[in-house]
Amino acid sequence: MADILSQDEVDALLSAVSSGELPEVEQPQESAGGSVRQKQMTLYDFKRPEMISKDQVRTLQMVHENFARYLSNFMSAYLRTVVEIDLIAVDQLTYGEFIMSLPNPTNMTIINMSPLEGKGIFEINPVLVFSIVDRLLGGPGAPPPEIRLFTDIEQKIIGSVVDKALEGLTEAWEHVAHVDFSRVDTEMNPQFCQILAANETVAAMTLEVAIGETSGIISICIPYISLEPLIDKLSAQHMIGVTPKKVSGEKRERLEKNLSMAPVNVSFAVGSTQLTIQEISNLHVGDVVVLDRSAKDLIDLCIEGIPKFAGLPGLLGAKKGFIVKKQI
Repeated sequence: MADILSQDEVDALLSAVSSGELPEVEQPQESAGGSVRQKQMTLYDFKRPEMISKDQVRTLQMVHENFARYLSNFMSAYLRTVVEIDLIAVDQLTYGEFIMSLPNPTNMTIINMSPLEGKGIFEINPVLVFSIVDRLLGGPGAPPPEIRLFTDIEQKIIGSVVDKALEGLTEAWEHVAHVDFSRVDTEMNPQFCQILAANETVAAMTLEVAIGETSGIISICIPYISLEPLIDKLSAQHMIGVTPKKVSGEKRERLEKNLSMAPVNVSFAVGSTQLTIQEISNLHVGDVVVLDRSAKDLIDLCIEGIPKFAGLPGLLGAKKGFIVKKQI
């Protein structure tokens, strides 16, 4: 059974909260049996309570690790170069501390998180912004010698990248709940981005991005008041128990239509044989090479190198063709 505080201990605790000083702890007394009963104390700041448990932090970590993989694949294809992205931290801190950690200027995108209340922040380090813009405009992706404010064209270009990244963030959160992340506004000076009180608790996810020899940070800030309706779902048990949602009819039709238009390689081999180097060097125009198949044997028709049908080659007018006889 847990120990119950005496009135003196309660008074001492209230006095410590008021004064900000901890009272001296009496040394443990040795019992008659010679054993010493020790009590360990843990400091706790009542002004900054830990609102997100370690289990919930691990869930946030898994979600944003999935997002980091998506963003790495998208950026590599979009920039046509190798982009490595790793989640390096999931922290719980105040909004004021988060703002103080950002450079000025920087690319801060204020994001909506429907159906959650409040706004979040998707911040891209200015070094990355200039590297991405330079790469998309045909350059090597090198940042400028000194950081400056972004032009309207640069903000427009990086905005399209953020929109695509937010689509991946929405997809990564589907394992927890449906949260539609979308861009609302942008800001370059962190001090002007007052979407929350400075002492409000936020969850801050930090991703390290490497584009060639250039590296920088992407930060995602989500207020605790926005996450509060999902707190029960931010657990490892919920992540394991979530079953994939069924694909809607409209989405299935769209996928089938897109797949039906995808080109694939279709090929077949009429036969093969083995020749020595000497035999090959003695070949001349008009020589006949005997293959390992009869002209009447069915041969395999391969789709992207995988046998799918069996049939016979032939002619269709002036063109070569293949008659499908059966499916493998």
